Amino acid sequence: MSKGIKISVYYSATEMCRGERRCEAFLSLESIGIKAEGCLKQPAWVHRVSIPCYQSIFNQLAYIDLPTMKLTCIKNTTHGTFGFIDLASYETETTVKDVYVKRPIVVGKSLIHEACVQKLVGESLARIGFPTGAPPLVKLFSLRDQSVCFAMEPIPHSMTLDRYLDSAPTASFSKILVDCMFQLCAMIWHLNHIVGMNHRDLKPSNFLIVEHENPVNKILTVENEILEISSSYALTLIDFGFSCLGSTSTHQSALSFSRVYSSLDPCPKDGRDLYLFVGFVYIDYHDRLPAAMRTLFESWLESPGGNLCRLMRKDKENSKQWLYFIAGNEKITEFHTTPNQIIKDLQNIAEKTPSTPRRNVSITPPIPMDAPPKNTVSFALPTSAVSKGITRLL
Repeated sequence: MSKGIKISVYYSATEMCRGERRCEAFLSLESIGIKAEGCLKQPAWVHRVSIPCYQSIFNQLAYIDLPTMKLTCIKNTTHGTFGFIDLASYETETTVKDVYVKRPIVVGKSLIHEACVQKLVGESLARIGFPTGAPPLVKLFSLRDQSVCFAMEPIPHSMTLDRYLDSAPTASFSKILVDCMFQLCAMIWHLNHIVGMNHRDLKPSNFLIVEHENPVNKILTVENEILEISSSYALTLIDFGFSCLGSTSTHQSALSFSRVYSSLDPCPKDGRDLYLFVGFVYIDYHDRLPAAMRTLFESWLESPGGNLCRLMRKDKENSKQWLYFIAGNEKITEFHTTPNQIIKDLQNIAEKTPSTPRRNVSITPPIPMDAPPKNTVSFALPTSAVSKGITRLL
């Protein structure tokens, strides 16, 4: 196997599709023109999938050059450590549209497993109310250098979360962040406990965010708690190159993409993805976090990484490697930054705010955490809502 990201495959006797019983890791590739399906926790079938090459001999930018289908690179948009992202034109007999293409940086490398995980995540999140949870796949294809790449739909009007936070006014920074964290908790809880998946690189630059013109009502489920929110934002997870899929009961990895992480890293780890997200946000934005929010972030990070926050403030970008080190520690199978704990802590901050009515639980940071907003949005807890187990955001 060529150097770069390793693909490690293991087999587990639990939580797999058997016969007519299909678990949340079952995937079909038929929608992108490939007659193959199976459980990603038994990924041997993926290795047997044949991806044909239709790249033009005369024009290397024509990734697919068929009479009825063309995929042509327009320009390279991103050149990262592990791959390229191209903007391309995708043409069929009925449609012409722009798509994004992900290519491996290592010649001859296959991204079919990453593409499968992205498709699985997108379809699974769509079933719980996140229709753009991951960019939909358009096509899997091979190049003449034997690299296997994939094309995906763009998310209209989106930008990465880090760019959005960079441009956010101070008065609304906390509101945006907490709104996103509530949605993120629901997404991560589902992926961890239902699908058995960890992203393992959950930083603001690996999200897309779209701002709605009008707030949209959303139902968020985290274990036994149901939150009804009205949000102006939609999140999309991107870049699954570090992700893993495994058993939620044994934490044994079934599929793992790893260069930063050991092939023996347990998967999934409850709370790991949120630990990474909190850490990356703290490093990049700790000076923009209001005092109460900063204290909360530090309480999340200081266990198991004692004195880590001081290191983060001092070394900033260089300290990010310690986050990966802690997240990939084989002896740690659970982090206290679970979705349940994050939601509880955010609500506890709101409950301590004198200006917040006792019967209300604020989903946005209380006034002392930021400059006074024009409108304060809060959870209302009427008796009818409580009896149904639903917390409603008014």
